[in-house]
Amino acid sequence: MEADTKLNAVAADRRQLYRPFLERLNPIATPRDLLARGLIVTRDHDPRDTQQPSVHDSLAASAELSRGIQIAVVGGIGSGKSTELALARKLLDRHTDAVNLFVDLSNQTDLNDVNTGAVLASLGIGLYQRQKKSVNVLSEDVTSAFTELSQIAFGTTRWVQPDAMDYDYDDGDPDLVPVRVPGLMRLRFPALRREVEQVKILLLRIATPLLEADSQITFLIDGLDRLIRPELFREYAEQDFRALRGTKMTAIVAAPLLAWYDESRFLENFFDDVKLIPAAAPAESAFLLEILERRGALDLMDRREVSSVVKYSGGVLRDLLTLARSAAEYAYHDDQDRIGRQHVRAATKQLGNRYLAGLGGIHRQRLRRLANTKAFDLGDPVSRQLLVNRQVLEHFSKGREFFEIHPALAMVLPKTS
Repeated sequence: MEADTKLNAVAADRRQLYRPFLERLNPIATPRDLLARGLIVTRDHDPRDTQQPSVHDSLAASAELSRGIQIAVVGGIGSGKSTELALARKLLDRHTDAVNLFVDLSNQTDLNDVNTGAVLASLGIGLYQRQKKSVNVLSEDVTSAFTELSQIAFGTTRWVQPDAMDYDYDDGDPDLVPVRVPGLMRLRFPALRREVEQVKILLLRIATPLLEADSQITFLIDGLDRLIRPELFREYAEQDFRALRGTKMTAIVAAPLLAWYDESRFLENFFDDVKLIPAAAPAESAFLLEILERRGALDLMDRREVSSVVKYSGGVLRDLLTLARSAAEYAYHDDQDRIGRQHVRAATKQLGNRYLAGLGGIHRQRLRRLANTKAFDLGDPVSRQLLVNRQVLEHFSKGREFFEIHPALAMVLPKTS
């Protein structure tokens, strides 16, 4: 009985040892929470060019100097786009006339249904709520615009008499069929849809008091990079973001990584500026080491193990946190007070097997070719899929790009198949 009591006491102590560390490694914690806890490590330069300012510095400067600018921030999931948007917002808040709205659309609506106008509606609702907190009484026009916008955004129930639902449709002459005669010109962008025009008008009515006060309005928009079908991003760009043109309201939006490799170069043609955040930072980067150290890694593992976590993360920020969490869980399972080499190795194999799952023969063929010849064709859809899914990582060095298999995947990838 006494032995059981001692064993339980040790287990309880070990829980308290690992819990705070795992909480600081939460890969889905909001940037706002991480900022408040001092856990964000800021880059002091652009990850692609050490001679250029950091992405958030550049975003903030562009938004401050060019009201109404539209900027796309491109990168893979877990590359740090949300963090850069949050840091840019923090910089923009330094001005008293700034009205900065961080909107995570993935938490508000299912954008995969392609409800164009939903982005504008979310911005209008957020702008109204922001004004409501800072102004005692809003004008009747702003309030009524918000009511109309909410009805369009979320729908409403109407009660009608049954006989009012009988409609007499005029289908025209049944002997005639429409014939499309093509013209000489093709519009660069499709016309704005009626519902988008309607929502734009309501958004402008809500924003009018701020615009008349010469406020600097900046929307920092997250979530569109997580579209199941990345090609849908183009529809939102051509409708919702184009509707914002000329309003003096700035939009900085996270875009899907696949859009960066679109052969039509849509991002460059549509947005005023595009910032790419590579999925992977250099594996030897002090930036990666500092991220783990700030979260308390050296309290639980030696510097050699910390370096191994950095190495096998491939420089992917989310994988860096995932590896450290998994290694801690393996150590806890082994009743150890510190994380050892075997725990990091087990965590690496676990991550590698996640990337290995679902790889078909053609994917493995591309990976073997990359491993043997360093050849990687971005024009190949299969290769782009490997890149977007982080099985292959793109690195930049001295202005040049090169590709490598994710090191955790390389550990478990069969040499032949």
